Amino acid sequence: MMIKKLVFVIMFILVTLLLGSLFGIQHMNEELGITKPVPLELKESEAAGVPSEPEVISAKKEQPVDPKSQLVEKRQKAEDVGRFNFFSELGTGVAEGANRISRMALTQVMTFVHEVLNGESSE
Repeated sequence: MMIKKLVFVIMFILVTLLLGSLFGIQHMNEELGITKPVPLELKESEAAGVPSEPEVISAKKEQPVDPKSQLVEKRQKAEDVGRFNFFSELGTGVAEGANRISRMALTQVMTFVHEVLNGESSE
C-alpha cells in the first residue's frame, strides 16, 4: 500500500517536471523569436456551414502492365525520391498529428468558453 502511494507520488512529480520543462522551452523559444505561436481560430456556428474539402475521384482504368516495366518504373521513382530516414518521417508525422489534435481540442474549448461561458456570439 505504501509502495503504491510512493510510486504514484514519484510519477506525479516526474510528469509535472516534464510538463514544466516543455512549457518553459516553448516560452523561451517564443521570447527569443525562434518560433511564433499560431493563433487559434474559433469555430463558426454550425448553421453557417463549413465548406468541406473537395473530393478527389480517380478515373484511372487498370491496364495490364508487364512486371519488368513496373520494376524499372519503381526503381526510377526510388532514385528520384532519394533516401529518407524512416524514423524521422514517422516522428514528423506523429508530431504533426498530435499538433492537429491538440489544436482541434483547444479550438473546441475556446469556442465553448467564448460562446457559452462569455455569452458572446460570433455574429
